[in-house]
Amino acid sequence: MAEGHSTGTGSNGSRAKTTTGERKREQILDASVRVFGTGGASAVTHRAVAKVAQVPLGSTTYYFTDRDDLLLQTMAHAREAEAVRLASIVDALHEVPDVDRALDVLTEMFFDKTVADPLYDLALFEMFMEATRNGVVRHEARAWSRMIGELVDRVLPPTDPAVPRDQAVQIVACLVDGLMLEAVSNAELSVPDLTTRLRVVVERLCVQP
Repeated sequence: MAEGHSTGTGSNGSRAKTTTGERKREQILDASVRVFGTGGASAVTHRAVAKVAQVPLGSTTYYFTDRDDLLLQTMAHAREAEAVRLASIVDALHEVPDVDRALDVLTEMFFDKTVADPLYDLALFEMFMEATRNGVVRHEARAWSRMIGELVDRVLPPTDPAVPRDQAVQIVACLVDGLMLEAVSNAELSVPDLTTRLRVVVERLCVQP
């Protein structure tokens, strides 16, 4: 019997699919994100991920055909998890924020690690580096960038019409990435430090009332 299926039947008499297999797959992908974040792409192997996930090696090869498949699905898993977390913050906005409120929201989304796993930041940077070398995963990196851009666009107040909106959004999104990398690499910038630096750019790009 294949993993992820039960022997019971649903109300319509058909075989009922359980979530056992999906839970195991999620467990493996969570472990793969952690391996990605702590050791980089080169550390992501079926054996290493199985060890962290505490599952037999055969479980990883069952769900992921090869290493590229594991890398690709790990990136998609991390992106989807972050999309849910970030969207929940943005969805709480009920009106277009001013600069101060936008900075508060962007700080919560990207800088405040009391509400996010910092390993996802490290995994994110490692994934983007992998995309520079491995075309198989490049479209996932692009999808991640689009997702972040769409969320930043929803948070950012009206911007200077002299700067195309898509460029203003990309500038802010790229600055966020750079500040996050700076913070995790040197461990010297506090959350208020990061917000202060982001404010310099957001205030210049956004139309002030």
